[in-house]
Amino acid sequence: MILPASSHPLAIIASLIHLLSLLVLVDVIVSWAWLLGMRGASPYQPWVRLLRRITDPILAPIRRLIPPRSLQGLDISPIIAILLLQLVADALASVAHGM
Repeated sequence: MILPASSHPLAIIASLIHLLSLLVLVDVIVSWAWLLGMRGASPYQPWVRLLRRITDPILAPIRRLIPPRSLQGLDISPIIAILLLQLVADALASVAHGM
């Protein structure tokens, strides 16, 4: 759900959180594309830097708790972030629709 079903402030916040989880997914895809050699996905591209400025504050605390090096270099922080963001967004949407 990207567009809020109602104009209730909690529904709007829930929609923004859903959008944020989508941006985390885009960040993952961009990092894979860069690893596969796509120059347009370079971390030096302005749009990629903007994306990272949005997603890094969400991913960094999770990476501190579960460093990628502890899992043989596998970074599961985006998976955890998306799950947590979805839980929060769904809870807010439920409260908004219950009011």
